[in-house]
Amino acid sequence: MKLTILLFLSITNLFSNTENFKSSLLEIKITTQTPNFIYPWQTKKPTTSDAIGIVISENRILALTSSLEYSTSIEIKKPNGTTVPASTVKKDNESNLTILTVEDKSFFKDLKPVEFETAFSLNSQIQILQHGDSGSIQNSKAYTTGVDQEIYPISYTRLPFIKINSNEKLEGFGELVLEKGKPIGILYKFTSSKNFGKVIPGFLINQFLKNKTNNPTFPFKGFKFKQLTDNASREFYGVPKNSEGVLITEILQNSSASGKLKLNDVLTEVAGQKIDSNGYFNHPKFGKQLLSLIAHTENEFGFKIGSSLPVKIIRDKKEMEIKLRLKSFPYQSVKIPYSNFHGEEPKYLIASGFIFTELSEFLLKEFGNNWRGRVDKKLLYLNDYHRYQKDGEKGRYILLIQVFPDVANNGYHSLSFDLVKSVNGKKSTSLVEIDSALRSKDDSQFVDIELENSVNIVIDKLKLDEIDKRIREKFGIEALKNF
Repeated sequence: MKLTILLFLSITNLFSNTENFKSSLLEIKITTQTPNFIYPWQTKKPTTSDAIGIVISENRILALTSSLEYSTSIEIKKPNGTTVPASTVKKDNESNLTILTVEDKSFFKDLKPVEFETAFSLNSQIQILQHGDSGSIQNSKAYTTGVDQEIYPISYTRLPFIKINSNEKLEGFGELVLEKGKPIGILYKFTSSKNFGKVIPGFLINQFLKNKTNNPTFPFKGFKFKQLTDNASREFYGVPKNSEGVLITEILQNSSASGKLKLNDVLTEVAGQKIDSNGYFNHPKFGKQLLSLIAHTENEFGFKIGSSLPVKIIRDKKEMEIKLRLKSFPYQSVKIPYSNFHGEEPKYLIASGFIFTELSEFLLKEFGNNWRGRVDKKLLYLNDYHRYQKDGEKGRYILLIQVFPDVANNGYHSLSFDLVKSVNGKKSTSLVEIDSALRSKDDSQFVDIELENSVNIVIDKLKLDEIDKRIREKFGIEALKNF
């Protein structure tokens, strides 16, 4: 009898906690129109989707950035059925968090803002809240199983997430996660086949919300490394027998590490935490974690953009300590965009029927789910190993993606997905350079564009306006360039 009463009270308390958040969860209706990277002068057909918004302080609504990317319409629906348009106040790709609001502030008068807890427990039972049928709150059970790190869906910065397991039906569209009735995070991904989900932790959400500006919130360490597990390599780089560390293999231009670290430095310690040969340190709460946790979040260690991060390295077999001035991810140093496109339309140039654009992973993904097996292997290699500018480099890789057939480009109609090597003998890294050469008022009549496959395209500048007009009318192109 006593056990039955306790069970009844537990269920009653759980239901009560769930109902407390009925006025905190909102439905979001989103219309999205994504770019077409193969035909960059077009956009794809509009699609509609649903997501979850969480009411927070100051008449704002928290949602997942990945749900809102390329949105053309955002509508917020209250539990009572009231629906109003919403606009973006602040967006962060790195943490996958966006703040929305609505123009009519009275919309919020009967809504309850949520405050997120910084702390949470591992291996504990949690509740996942989302809207069910008829405006009710659907309460699903799950368990926290650990903390790991990854690059979020449209991010460039590795950030921590809470790992959960659940046998129930979940989506990962922004569901609110509770532990003992208190909000500890937002579910952003769930794989039903593995009963596995990923949660943005409360401390990350609070770090984002604390930043009242539209400036970036999260720092980026600025380097990549590889494991240093064999004794011969350790001895070669001068790592003492009682020490471990990782080898610095890439440094991003304009980043926290630029001008501070060097290739082949061995990183042995970050902010007083010893780094093992796989790049992990012993976190006081979460166990073994990648070193990026120290540099990218301020929850435990207090480092944020502008902070000086002390690191110990071995350089030329000598131990030394240096400080990295933490900056946000250096987007200007990306040579091949691959994670987010800042919500922008793809850049392109159509000249004499030749269609040029920038190489990006978004373009390659237009080949479908099996895109890695279908695209040119050279482009795949560049995308995997040359995504960032090297020292002294600038710009992007430029591709001739296809040709609008015309009498002016006879002999070139079969060209597609060829890299541009040079324009008039000079290495080309931007569409602006190609356009400038074509529009130049110098004495030359022709522009010579060399492709990586040793094919040379010759365009007559004097006839270009006439050809472009014909191409625009023949193929129904409104704008021949976008950059």
